[in-house]
Amino acid sequence: MKNKNLLTHHELNACVELGKALTSELDSKRLLEKILRKIKDLLPAMNWSLLLIDEETDELHFELSIDLDLKLVKDIRLPLSEGIAGQVAAQQKPMVIEDVKNSEYFSNRVDQLSNFTTHSIICVPLVFGGKTLGVIEVINPSRLENKTLSLLSIIADYAAIAVENMRRYQKIHDLAIHDDLTGLYNRRYLYNSLENLISENTNNKLPVSLIFMDIDNFKSVVDSYGHLKGSQTLQELAKTISDSLVEPAYGVAYGGDEFVVVLPGLGKNRAVQKTEAIRAEINKSTYLSDHGHHLKLQASFGVATYPDDATDVAGLLTLADHAMFYVKADGKNAVKSLSGNAPLNERKQNGELI
Repeated sequence: MKNKNLLTHHELNACVELGKALTSELDSKRLLEKILRKIKDLLPAMNWSLLLIDEETDELHFELSIDLDLKLVKDIRLPLSEGIAGQVAAQQKPMVIEDVKNSEYFSNRVDQLSNFTTHSIICVPLVFGGKTLGVIEVINPSRLENKTLSLLSIIADYAAIAVENMRRYQKIHDLAIHDDLTGLYNRRYLYNSLENLISENTNNKLPVSLIFMDIDNFKSVVDSYGHLKGSQTLQELAKTISDSLVEPAYGVAYGGDEFVVVLPGLGKNRAVQKTEAIRAEINKSTYLSDHGHHLKLQASFGVATYPDDATDVAGLLTLADHAMFYVKADGKNAVKSLSGNAPLNERKQNGELI
């Protein structure tokens, strides 16, 4: 007599295929999509979802789903104590719930937002190295026998490896494009990003503005408080800059006490206004308060805009840099932008400013 709890030849082959995919698919996001779609093929149900744990908040969020509109649930965050998914993640044990009305853990938040009715759930944890990374949920499955749970648990192991690889890659990638001290983007990212922005906007001529800024008299800060507190000051200043920006704008630690801000889509006038707002925010902020000091800072700013002032990355950076140095020579703590009409050497000789 055939044992219904044993995996079929087709199901075993599916697991082997997923194992091969782990070594051949370099894009972890695509691999996770493959895994979820394989679950759909093997385990008929109403919908299938992958929830991952946010490492900063320790909450579950919807990462991928089939037949559930992620836009409806993108803002849902589940603590590890909430819902069946939260319990599975916390306990690192799978659950098979035949009727959610009889479950003390069931939360209907997703049903309310998606206008869906959940009757039954199979939920398994994604665990790697003893740490829970997320869960896979199969909602209203067509069958609930033990074999279904065994198959889903095997697939969850593959998914856990894919999630861990994705997170490790993301950390390596973040380290490669971010400044260690400030957390802002670094120069490598700046050059690549600007090249892409200018290339993308060549035809439609959408503006891209650049702010080059330098902290005024920063050497006196280091001389007065030391290098460690000087570094702390740069960290706090970087937060002032990043808190002043809304994506797609971003800040860059250019080197030492120099910073760059990239403002995609902003023309000259709006970029100057934004720069003035950043300058005002820096002027009113107090730094090193946690160390018992009340340090006030000022900075000099130069602004340049593509395509009005320059049509390549080098030209844009050069113009913003020169404008900033004019501010330094003219009393500091101000915002200036060079005109894009005259050749650079003439602008430099005449000190032409707008």
